[in-house]
Amino acid sequence: MKSIILKILILSVLFLENSYSQNLVTVGAQKPILKDVSDILKIPGSITANEKVMLTSVVSEKIKRIHFEEGKFVKKGQLLVEFFDNEEQATLIQAKAELEEAEINYNRAVALSKKGNISQSILDNREMSKKKLYGKVQEINAKIDDLKIKAPFDGYTGIRNFSEGSFIKPGDIITQIYDIQFLKVLFYIPENFTNRIKIGEKFILDVRSGNLRNIKGSVSVIDAAIDQKTRTFKVIGKIKNADGNIKPGMMVNIKIILERREAILIKENSIISEDDITFVYILDKENVVKKKQIEVGLKEDGMIEVLSGLDTDDLVIHQGINKVKEGIKIKLK
Repeated sequence: MKSIILKILILSVLFLENSYSQNLVTVGAQKPILKDVSDILKIPGSITANEKVMLTSVVSEKIKRIHFEEGKFVKKGQLLVEFFDNEEQATLIQAKAELEEAEINYNRAVALSKKGNISQSILDNREMSKKKLYGKVQEINAKIDDLKIKAPFDGYTGIRNFSEGSFIKPGDIITQIYDIQFLKVLFYIPENFTNRIKIGEKFILDVRSGNLRNIKGSVSVIDAAIDQKTRTFKVIGKIKNADGNIKPGMMVNIKIILERREAILIKENSIISEDDITFVYILDKENVVKKKQIEVGLKEDGMIEVLSGLDTDDLVIHQGINKVKEGIKIKLK
């Protein structure tokens, strides 16, 4: 009889233990991981041309010929626009003929002067006449040069505002030339970051439109004065644009890596915040839930950095977190 009662008691205990085990809350947990993280400043910016020049006329004249296509690359010194110069060319021909005659007369006078057959005053007058005509030829050539517009540097042309045959006045803008082989990147940094960003600092940008991503650049200028309204500093960076795909005016997203360091990371969904206090639930050796207050830092790919309050051996609950509370015993998946 006693043996039967003992068997019943053992079976009852086993049944209760099994029932208790089945009633335990099941959670997912894992230890923190060590990984290099980057402290990144993310800010918006815009693209501007490295250099931009408006091509204007210095004369009043009709356009004879336009030698460029809109939006195309041009080389420094390349002829872009010609104005009619018929009058100047006729004047130049006449001036050159007069200069040639003056040179002949001067050379003849020099020969006669050596023989004593001409006075010094006549020789001086002929030399002066030659110099004046030479100056006149140079002046006409300068006017003809003003009737030609050439590219001031390598760059891309903009939209033209006039066509062949149009009458142009001094100051009229024919088009613009953009140097976009290198581009400026304009952005603003908060004042609390100014000591962490230096001239030469590297950055990466993504153009908001299109698939232009991970473009490398560097900081070239940091404004010496802060903007009193925004409390930011103006910064200019520079990027290469060899293929010309990036255009002035495009908006970009900029990333500056301020620091790289090894960090303790846990899953972001492990975090609980209550009354400005951040904590996690961990499991002790007996699978009993404990509460630990922590300080967090950077977020990266679903993980979050723990700055303090957690050991690398702690088993942190990240699944079923809404079912647990401190002090209960749980079951791991």
